[in-house]
Amino acid sequence: MKFEKLNENKIRITLNNQDLAEKHIDFQSFMSNSQESQNLFLDMLDEAEKKVGFITKDYKIRIEALAMSDGNFILTITRSVSYTHLTLPTTPYV
Repeated sequence: MKFEKLNENKIRITLNNQDLAEKHIDFQSFMSNSQESQNLFLDMLDEAEKKVGFITKDYKIRIEALAMSDGNFILTITRSVSYTHLTLPTTPYV
C-alpha cells in the first residue's frame, strides 16, 4: 500500500491485488460492502494516521474509489472540514 497526503484534508491510498491477498481479501469481497472490506478500510485509515498524520476521528469523510486496468485500486479520501475544526481569529474585526 502506498499513502500520499495530497493536502491537509485529502489523501490517496494505492493498493494492488497483492495487498488484498496479504489481507486475505479477494477482489469480489473488496468491491462489495463486506465486513472484510470494511475492516480493511478501517485498517487503512489507522495506517494513514500513522504514516502521513491523516486523522479522521470526528470528521465526516468522502471516499472516491477507482479500479484501474493494471489491477491497482486508488482510494482518494477527503475529510470534511466542520466548524469545530476551524481555527478562528482571536482578535475581533474592526
